[in-house]
Amino acid sequence: MVLAIGARLHGQQETSPIAERYRKRQLTANERAAESFFRRNLPPGWSFLIEKHAIILTRKAPAYVVLKPTEESRYLAKPALLTYAKNNGALTNCTIAFRSERHDDTAIVRQKVRLFKEIRRDTEAAYDRLRLKFLCGSQSVQHCAIGSGNAAEAAQEYLTTRRILTEKLEVTPLYRIGTLYLYPLKNQCVPEEHDWYMVNSQIPAGALMMPHEAREEIEILLRNIEQLKFWN
Repeated sequence: MVLAIGARLHGQQETSPIAERYRKRQLTANERAAESFFRRNLPPGWSFLIEKHAIILTRKAPAYVVLKPTEESRYLAKPALLTYAKNNGALTNCTIAFRSERHDDTAIVRQKVRLFKEIRRDTEAAYDRLRLKFLCGSQSVQHCAIGSGNAAEAAQEYLTTRRILTEKLEVTPLYRIGTLYLYPLKNQCVPEEHDWYMVNSQIPAGALMMPHEAREEIEILLRNIEQLKFWN
């Protein structure tokens, strides 16, 4: 399945309405459905690009990610916090990409989703078995694993178990538009708690992302994309 190669970014001005109407007539039903969905559901300040076997969502303005924010940064006012992020964080061009494929054999899709769900379920079971919600409280597991004691030992065991399980995770078709399946790629600009693959986020647990609106936009975007999930 080939999506419009080099299709224009959403928000880019067309020089001719006639050219735009002609372009739309060349799109397949899947391409038109994808364009329609992302026009409606992308937050302001985001664009989308439909290419061969890919859909790419991009925040037009850059953001900053501070991997280890200081305790004092929690109490900074917004302008000072942005300055802090610029001085201490990594400039990030925030992009979320999906591989897109059409599948006539739904058994292959079901098999990939089944493996994905089993690994996620086993990982959550390990978290519950080790009582991390009680032992670590509001701390991230990574932070909880630092040091010694029962909480640290349980968190370390969980992180080891999660690493072993997630090494088996393949890029999985989790969403569908028409007959087109969307595979969220790994190492994306999403917070760890929303990461499909749990250990491949560009925004790890405890990291600070600025401006705050960038993180809020990502959460809105991911919530909207859930409309496309084709399994419960």
